[in-house]
Amino acid sequence: MRPFPLALLVLLLSGCQINPYTFQPNWTGTDWFTLGKEDAMNGISVKDNQTLADNYHGQEVDRGEYLRGYADGQKKVCEEGFIHAWGLAGKSFPASCESTENVVKLREAWQQGMNESMRASRLN
Repeated sequence: MRPFPLALLVLLLSGCQINPYTFQPNWTGTDWFTLGKEDAMNGISVKDNQTLADNYHGQEVDRGEYLRGYADGQKKVCEEGFIHAWGLAGKSFPASCESTENVVKLREAWQQGMNESMRASRLN
């Protein structure tokens, strides 16, 4: 065998080697603020500490950070225009908005979106 094809074969085979440490997960802990924010923005009601601990491998729950993130997510999702769009999309009213001060106005905006969605679907 010639030296060039042998060198090329060695190069190709060594390029297929997998480094076992390349895809090792990085366990940095749970970002409770982000989890709370995501729950609120997905329309999920506040989870209790036991549920959070069960879902995240029994970790110590930082309830304050979770609730701070949840409140931040509520500010973004529990807004009349956003809720109206949820109604247009046919989504159910988000449980995360049930505890807000303006829940009556939000329900009206959501219902208006649902009604518009129904009218549009009947026309098609």
